[in-house]
Amino acid sequence: MTRILFVDDHPIYREGLRRALEARIAGLEVVVASGAAEARAKLAADAAIALCLADYRLIDGDGFELISGLRHAHPTVAVGLLCGEPTQALAAQVRDIGGVACLPKELDTDDLAEAVESLLGGDEAFPSPVAGAGGTLMSERRRDILTFASKGWPDKLIGEELGITESTVRNHWHHIFRRLGVNNRTEAVTKALRQKII
Repeated sequence: MTRILFVDDHPIYREGLRRALEARIAGLEVVVASGAAEARAKLAADAAIALCLADYRLIDGDGFELISGLRHAHPTVAVGLLCGEPTQALAAQVRDIGGVACLPKELDTDDLAEAVESLLGGDEAFPSPVAGAGGTLMSERRRDILTFASKGWPDKLIGEELGITESTVRNHWHHIFRRLGVNNRTEAVTKALRQKII
């Protein structure tokens, strides 16, 4: 059982997200906290938590300060922020403290589940430089795959370069196609270039 901690002060959103993620990701348990103090206590009591995602605004503090502190107190726990509009400046701050994600709260549950699975697999999820209003959130690993594909690299070579298997690259392609609303690599690369994702 993989555990993640989700910190948000809105009980309906928090509980809805917990149920949705647990329904979509096999073997996932979502532990919830309403604020920074409760999150710290839950992490101190549960060494099995692998990832903490916190809302930027909390009832008893700032989500960025929380994940920054957690990063130092629990260095093996991956941390990230959920916020209304993740800016490049905020994403850079999260990266600077060793965070792995800066995600928009308006992500639908399928996209958030996909992001959580990527994060648990060691990936990162930050907005591309032009994501935001109408932009497409794409993980660092998937941007790398698109970049190598734009140079004509086959999946096997991309996998060798990234230290992953060819089948993992193909799995990433499935998610890339869905995220971009395309059917093949050429369409994906073309759309990624047009949207300045790569």
